Parts: sequence; C-alpha cells; structure tokens
Amino acid sequence: MANINLLSTERLHSLIVDTENTLKQLTIELDRRELLKQESAIEHLEQHMKDAELSLNTIHQFLAYLVNDLKNREST
Repeated sequence: MANINLLSTERLHSLIVDTENTLKQLTIELDRRELLKQESAIEHLEQHMKDAELSLNTIHQFLAYLVNDLKNREST
C-alpha cells in the first residue's frame, strides 16, 4: 500500500469505506460458515450421542472387570 501520509483525504475516506464493506462481507461469511458448522453438528448429534454412549458403556464394562478382578485377588 502507498504511504498513507501521501494519500488525499478523499482517497483515505474511500479506503475506509471499502475496508468497512469488506469487513462486513467477511463477517457475514464467517457467520454463515459458523451456522453451517452448527447445523452439521446438530445433524450428527444423534451419532455423537451413540458414540458417547458406546464409549461410556465400554468404560463401565472395564471398571466392572477391574472390580471383579480385585475381588477375586482379595478372596485368594
């Protein structure tokens, strides 16, 4: 970019307006992408819940195994 000290007031104003418009467009695009990401996450929420349930079930089974193993060791 040219040295801003050499730009006219009108050119500076024009650059500010262009920059603000670009920022608005970028903000709108970012909001749109975030909304799409949220919608995608919601659409896959049921699968995420099933995966979490499976993981918790696996942990529960493992802990039950450890408890039984500890009981067996204590009784011997």
